[in-house]
Amino acid sequence: MIHKYDSLFVHIFIFSVILFSTELYSQAGSVELKDGGGTLISSHSNITDAYNAIPNPISQSYIIEILSAYDGSTETFPVTISERSGSSASNTITLRPAAGNSSESIVTSISNDPTILLDGVDFFILDGRPGGIGSTADLLVQNTIMSGTSSHTIEFINGASDNIVRYCNTLNGTAATSGPRNIFFGTSVSTGNNNNLVEFCNINGGRSGVGLDGSTGILNSGNTIRNCLIYDFGFAGVWLLGDAENTTIENCEIYQTVGISSTAAYGINTSTTGTNGVNNFIKNKIYNIQHTSTSTSASIRGIYGTVAEGSTFNVHNNFVSLTLDNQNTVNMTGIHFLGTNNFTANIFYNTVRIGGNQTGGTSGNVVSSCVQKANSGATTTFNLANNILINNRTGGNPGVIHAGLNMSNTTGVLNINYNNYFADGGSGAFPVSWGGITYDNLANYQAAVAPLEQNTIFKNVEFVSNTDLHLTGASQGDFDLAGTPLGIPDDIDGDPRNVANPYKGADESTPPLPVELSSFTSYVSGNSITLTWITSSEINNRGFDIERNFNNEGWIKAGFVNGNGTSTELNTYSFNENNLLPGIYNYRIKQIDFNGSYHYFNLDSDIEINSPLSFDLSQNFPNPFNPSTQITYSVAKQVNVKLVIFNSIGEEIAVLINEQQQPGKYMVNFEGGNLSTGVYFYKISAGDFVSVKKMLMIK
Repeated sequence: MIHKYDSLFVHIFIFSVILFSTELYSQAGSVELKDGGGTLISSHSNITDAYNAIPNPISQSYIIEILSAYDGSTETFPVTISERSGSSASNTITLRPAAGNSSESIVTSISNDPTILLDGVDFFILDGRPGGIGSTADLLVQNTIMSGTSSHTIEFINGASDNIVRYCNTLNGTAATSGPRNIFFGTSVSTGNNNNLVEFCNINGGRSGVGLDGSTGILNSGNTIRNCLIYDFGFAGVWLLGDAENTTIENCEIYQTVGISSTAAYGINTSTTGTNGVNNFIKNKIYNIQHTSTSTSASIRGIYGTVAEGSTFNVHNNFVSLTLDNQNTVNMTGIHFLGTNNFTANIFYNTVRIGGNQTGGTSGNVVSSCVQKANSGATTTFNLANNILINNRTGGNPGVIHAGLNMSNTTGVLNINYNNYFADGGSGAFPVSWGGITYDNLANYQAAVAPLEQNTIFKNVEFVSNTDLHLTGASQGDFDLAGTPLGIPDDIDGDPRNVANPYKGADESTPPLPVELSSFTSYVSGNSITLTWITSSEINNRGFDIERNFNNEGWIKAGFVNGNGTSTELNTYSFNENNLLPGIYNYRIKQIDFNGSYHYFNLDSDIEINSPLSFDLSQNFPNPFNPSTQITYSVAKQVNVKLVIFNSIGEEIAVLINEQQQPGKYMVNFEGGNLSTGVYFYKISAGDFVSVKKMLMIK
């Protein structure tokens, strides 16, 4: 006999078996392993099993696809992607959601381990796009744990190289915990984690968004982070902790929507890098970096570097906007390099804006600056050109300083010019602080730091918004914002730079600047110099002052050449100077608009005119002549020179020169329009040197 409760038990048991069997069945087929051509090899219940089914070594490509039935319930964490020998650019292993499986996730809560671990693997691709198609980050990779110093989301260790992580949303819950990184390039035993690429990812959270920290003597080298959103981290968007070199951070947005109680917050922070490494921070937008600390020593940095000996930092085409109050921050800098090691900084075409209101600070200290050089390396090379540095920050204790440029240390080789600085935060605002001396007068500043900064200006600039530093309003087409060509072909948006007159700052705005100079060259003949320049277009161009600098004694006006107003055609100009003394010459042309605006164009190199080794008198040219001819002669030492014209019977016709002259080559023009046809003679007397030559006048 079957009791009623027995019947109920049987039904429940059968239902449970069916439900359990369905779950097992769906998980068993929730991950598929395919060959590189997409042919199914096997089905698995989790990613780990599918990866372990790949042979070692490999001789072809493999694809692991996550189906919609995957829920991670049978997954082994961390998902370990281990080394497979035979991997190469043509033998890759790809993990991705299957086509049609959108919003897939790989999520765990694991302390002191990552969600996904790339352990010594090469040529592995984590692609967040379903089927590997499209341009949207879709796959979520998350570690929800909120503690543990090694609770990363994705980690590279033990020489994991040539891998790609793309189109993923990586989320990490440890922003308030010291230690973890969302994406972390860690330590290795023999070779570094090199030449990896993270691109088109949304990297949310973690104490640092991306961290690189190799092993002593085993550097993580050649890694690139590009086209990513890196945000709401606790300490730094990108942190090169140590033993990392040749790192590229390109076209990323690094920002925070909330702050963490940390005494420092950074967009990009380099604690140290590998010796002689070349690090590129290019086309990034860094903004709204913030914290909630109430410490009186709190700081905020956009790009910050404590550098290694021999390293190079290329910082080009970045927007850095730090305009939130962060009132307790007593040191806010946009781009800042420090330390005692010798290095090279190439800081070109950046736009930096500092703003907000602060409290505190020590009188006499620079509490905010767009760019600061604090590095004291004796042979450091610090190149700063074509930057726009605007500091609108206000507040602080009486006597604090807000600066555009802060050269707190001026040692090393400095190449600084063609920049624009401005500060308007009240009595403590100065465009420049140089070696502890503040300047708000451009002429005084240029005189103090000459020959540096002779083409730099102090001027406010109009931006689209506090965080969008594209030029707008009167700053578009502002000739004062013209920089100098530096060989960097495009701007932060990828728009081409004007080859002759690029804008300062990261934004190559439109319309183009008034005059485009396509070439500026010089030609030397004896002690004569001819300058030639060509414009490809002109707007409102009145003309050009020609300025000369002889033996670095200062610029003086040498002449003026009229412009062509407005023109879209090529125009060629020239200017000639004769009878120049031996020495070193440099020239620049000052292009002047009809409205009085002007801009300088410098000749690329110096010109040297040498002293003649001997006295000489050349044959006149042309000869025969009518009505004028030129007579050229050389003077080897300072002496009284007399040059006289005689007719055929020895009568003196004219004295062209009778004066003391310095060594050099000279040319004199003789007008003979009042002479009759015939033979004439010209004679030079210079100390012991005497020479006579014959010339023929034909009417």
